[in-house]
Amino acid sequence: MRNITYSLYSLEVMGNTNFENHKKELLRNPEFRRKYEALEPKYSLIRALIRRRNELHLSQSQLANIIGMQQPAISRLENGRNNANIGTLFKVVDALKLDVEFKPRSLIQG
Repeated sequence: MRNITYSLYSLEVMGNTNFENHKKELLRNPEFRRKYEALEPKYSLIRALIRRRNELHLSQSQLANIIGMQQPAISRLENGRNNANIGTLFKVVDALKLDVEFKPRSLIQG
Protein backbone atom coordinates (compact mmCIF):
# COMPACT_ATOMS: atom_id res chain seq x y z
CA MET A 1 0.00 0.00 0.00
CA ARG A 2 2.87 2.40 0.82
CA ASN A 3 4.37 2.22 -2.67
CA ILE A 4 1.01 2.81 -4.32
CA THR A 5 0.41 5.83 -2.12
CA TYR A 6 3.83 7.30 -2.91
CA SER A 7 3.32 6.58 -6.60
CA LEU A 8 0.05 8.49 -6.66
CA TYR A 9 1.63 11.45 -4.91
CA SER A 10 4.59 11.35 -7.27
CA LEU A 11 2.25 11.52 -10.25
CA GLU A 12 0.36 14.36 -8.62
CA VAL A 13 3.54 16.33 -7.93
CA MET A 14 4.54 15.96 -11.58
CA GLY A 15 1.15 17.24 -12.70
CA ASN A 16 -0.07 14.06 -14.37
CA THR A 17 -3.88 14.10 -14.39
CA ASN A 18 -4.43 10.81 -16.26
CA PHE A 19 -4.70 8.95 -13.00
CA GLU A 20 -7.78 10.70 -11.54
CA ASN A 21 -10.20 7.79 -12.02
CA HIS A 22 -7.72 5.31 -10.59
CA LYS A 23 -7.06 7.62 -7.66
CA LYS A 24 -10.79 7.96 -6.91
CA GLU A 25 -11.16 4.20 -6.91
CA LEU A 26 -8.22 3.70 -4.55
CA LEU A 27 -9.46 6.43 -2.20
CA ARG A 28 -12.66 4.46 -1.60
CA ASN A 29 -10.56 2.15 0.58
CA PRO A 30 -10.54 3.73 4.10
CA GLU A 31 -7.05 2.46 4.97
CA PHE A 32 -5.63 3.74 1.71
CA ARG A 33 -7.40 7.10 2.17
CA ARG A 34 -5.95 7.50 5.67
CA LYS A 35 -2.40 6.79 4.48
CA TYR A 36 -2.80 9.02 1.44
CA GLU A 37 -4.11 11.93 3.50
CA ALA A 38 -1.29 11.50 6.02
CA LEU A 39 1.20 12.25 3.22
CA GLU A 40 -0.45 15.55 2.25
CA PRO A 41 1.70 17.85 4.44
CA LYS A 42 4.90 16.36 3.04
CA TYR A 43 3.80 16.64 -0.56
CA SER A 44 2.33 20.08 -0.06
CA LEU A 45 5.77 21.22 1.05
CA ILE A 46 7.41 19.50 -1.92
CA ARG A 47 4.97 21.16 -4.36
CA ALA A 48 5.76 24.55 -2.80
CA LEU A 49 9.52 23.99 -3.18
CA ILE A 50 9.18 22.91 -6.82
CA ARG A 51 6.84 25.80 -7.62
CA ARG A 52 9.28 28.30 -6.08
CA ARG A 53 12.30 26.78 -7.84
CA ASN A 54 10.43 27.11 -11.12
CA GLU A 55 9.39 30.71 -10.33
CA LEU A 56 13.07 31.53 -9.87
CA HIS A 57 13.89 29.75 -13.15
CA LEU A 58 16.36 27.44 -11.42
CA SER A 59 17.13 23.93 -12.54
CA GLN A 60 17.72 21.23 -9.96
CA SER A 61 21.42 21.40 -10.83
CA GLN A 62 21.55 25.15 -10.31
CA LEU A 63 19.78 24.88 -6.95
CA ALA A 64 22.11 22.07 -5.90
CA ASN A 65 25.13 24.17 -6.84
CA ILE A 66 23.88 27.12 -4.77
CA ILE A 67 23.63 25.01 -1.63
CA GLY A 68 26.71 22.87 -2.23
CA MET A 69 24.96 19.61 -3.08
CA GLN A 70 24.62 17.35 -6.09
CA GLN A 71 21.56 17.41 -8.37
CA PRO A 72 20.43 13.88 -7.40
CA ALA A 73 19.93 15.08 -3.81
CA ILE A 74 17.49 17.75 -5.04
CA SER A 75 15.75 15.17 -7.20
CA ARG A 76 15.33 12.84 -4.22
CA LEU A 77 13.94 15.69 -2.14
CA GLU A 78 11.48 16.69 -4.86
CA ASN A 79 10.27 13.19 -5.64
CA GLY A 80 9.55 12.54 -1.97
CA ARG A 81 11.03 9.09 -1.83
CA ASN A 82 13.75 10.00 0.66
CA ASN A 83 13.25 12.11 3.74
CA ALA A 84 15.62 15.05 3.77
CA ASN A 85 17.20 16.03 7.04
CA ILE A 86 16.16 19.32 8.57
CA GLY A 87 19.49 20.96 7.71
CA THR A 88 19.11 20.15 4.03
CA LEU A 89 15.53 21.35 4.03
CA PHE A 90 16.52 24.70 5.54
CA LYS A 91 19.38 25.10 3.03
CA VAL A 92 16.90 24.62 0.20
CA VAL A 93 14.34 26.94 1.78
CA ASP A 94 16.99 29.63 2.27
CA ALA A 95 18.30 29.29 -1.30
CA LEU A 96 14.74 29.64 -2.60
CA LYS A 97 14.22 32.74 -0.44
CA LEU A 98 11.29 31.20 1.41
CA ASP A 99 10.12 31.47 4.99
CA VAL A 100 8.96 28.49 6.99
CA GLU A 101 5.81 28.96 8.99
CA PHE A 102 3.97 26.57 11.23
CA LYS A 103 0.36 27.16 12.13
CA PRO A 104 -2.19 25.19 14.12
CA ARG A 105 -4.47 22.88 12.22
CA SER A 106 -8.13 23.66 12.11
CA LEU A 107 -10.07 21.98 14.89
CA ILE A 108 -12.62 20.89 12.31
CA GLN A 109 -11.01 18.97 9.51
CA GLY A 110 -13.05 18.46 6.38
